[in-house]
Amino acid sequence: MDLDMALAAHADWKVKLRIALANKAQLDAASIASDCQCDLGRWLQSEGKRAHGSSANFKACVEGHTEFHRCAGVIARKINAADYASAERELEAGMPFSKASGAVAVAVRRMKMELMAQA
Repeated sequence: MDLDMALAAHADWKVKLRIALANKAQLDAASIASDCQCDLGRWLQSEGKRAHGSSANFKACVEGHTEFHRCAGVIARKINAADYASAERELEAGMPFSKASGAVAVAVRRMKMELMAQA
């Protein structure tokens, strides 16, 4: 698993959500909210779980990743419902999406360091 690519892909979600908000575009909120639709999620639920499931860093990564997608799904649903002001607020710093984004980034970096130490 390329954890650097996973970090970049998740960082891109803030941009994608902002673009959708600006364009008032409809999103697949169910897919966005799912933590198993992206490469990182599939790895966390399969190979990663088998190899690292007992690791505290791995567990933190799973939890952070799930929360990230839950929060992104909330924003996507608000955009789809034309609740643009609320969606905009949800994208601000200090809100759950921002906190979840930071938490998943920290967790993935820690997991990467753990994997490097094992190599």
